[in-house]
Amino acid sequence: MQTNFVTTGLIYIVIGFALALFFYYVLKKKFIGKVWGAVFVGIVGSFVGGICDFFIPQIRFFTLIFYSVNIIPSCLMAALFLWVFHKISVAPEPY
Repeated sequence: MQTNFVTTGLIYIVIGFALALFFYYVLKKKFIGKVWGAVFVGIVGSFVGGICDFFIPQIRFFTLIFYSVNIIPSCLMAALFLWVFHKISVAPEPY
């Protein structure tokens, strides 16, 4: 049982890390804190997506990986968090 929680946590970390690297290096988005700021926000977004998956059972019909982890909500939420963080990072300075 404990290894299931560790595996789930590691999958969420890998998803957040991979999406942050994709946003930073492939899409060339700018973030506060550069790549490490993006990695932190991506991992947080991935875990928030996992929590949404746990509390909202209607989204569990998506694809499962390892027959226990629904990766779609964590990917969508990490991408949303990274997009919002990018918009905040490049916002113009107030006068």
